[in-house]
Amino acid sequence: MPQFKKLGDADRDRVRNALDRLAHDVTRPGRVAGKSVETIRGTEDTFHRLRVGDHRVMYDVIDSDRVILVLGIVDRADLERWLRGR
Repeated sequence: MPQFKKLGDADRDRVRNALDRLAHDVTRPGRVAGKSVETIRGTEDTFHRLRVGDHRVMYDVIDSDRVILVLGIVDRADLERWLRGR
């Protein structure tokens, strides 16, 4: 994923660790990751946003395959533009 490769080493480690925790939490029933996760409901699709420092990881969960599909890693300041471009 090009956005992941563009991150600095510290940010890349934070995102990787957050995704590892998310992968573990998403298998359990109930709310995932507390306040750091929000569901985004659009007109055509629904996905989730995970806050990791100044970045937002946009992802979807494919329950049947038990997969977390990362749609994008976006700087907080660029989130609105990313959402409009979807």
